[in-house]
Amino acid sequence: DLTATDITKTYYYKLLAVNSVGMSCANNEIAAPYIGDTCSGLILQRTPPGHPEQPLQGTAPASLAIDYIAAGEPPGTSNLMFKMKVTDLSSVPPNSRWRIVWNSYAAQSFDPAAEQFYAGMRTDQNGTVTFEYGTVATAVVGLVIGVPTETPIGALPGSSFNADGTITLVVPKSAVGNPQPGDLLGAVNGRTFTGDTSETQNLERSTLLVDHTFVKGQRDNGHPAATYAVVGNVACPGPSPTPTPKPHKK
Repeated sequence: DLTATDITKTYYYKLLAVNSVGMSCANNEIAAPYIGDTCSGLILQRTPPGHPEQPLQGTAPASLAIDYIAAGEPPGTSNLMFKMKVTDLSSVPPNSRWRIVWNSYAAQSFDPAAEQFYAGMRTDQNGTVTFEYGTVATAVVGLVIGVPTETPIGALPGSSFNADGTITLVVPKSAVGNPQPGDLLGAVNGRTFTGDTSETQNLERSTLLVDHTFVKGQRDNGHPAATYAVVGNVACPGPSPTPTPKPHKK
């Protein structure tokens, strides 16, 4: 059904079998929410109503409460695109970060200790917005896992945010290992932080999280896996046109 293209709705279907004898009873109703496409973004994780995943159990500021995250590849470009939808960004808090993080060994070409890339939005103490990408490395000392630490690499021109809460991050593939069709971006997840200081502005300590889309560190072991399969920057099929009935001849 190529007409079911509203990500704010959940579509329901029933299956029936028809043969020369007749029609079967319908099966139980199946929910099939539309999750987008690779051109505008496939939704990888959507947080439950009420945001039980938040440390504040649904009382986090709307500007930092993640509704969903998505990934895609705009056609006619050589970019990756990530989207984070928070509840509202008509007011942008200062000293805050909105991050999308994914697993990639290509990060080690920048930092031998890194196993993840991040892309995201940041505000300074004045609320000025910038967009950047970089690596995330988590040091291990003995048997103790350290704090995930960001190392910025560069800016992300072409990225933007809207007051409705949509943050769009445009990342050149060449900047993050040049993933090819069939490659996987693993454990894609969203994270928000606020109250950054000069000491914490590049740390992703779990106690600093305002909201997140993962349940455990190795998110690919969960369901859904939150893994994005690279397909290439190809055009997406549009909705099927409605056939025009031919006039009857008299």
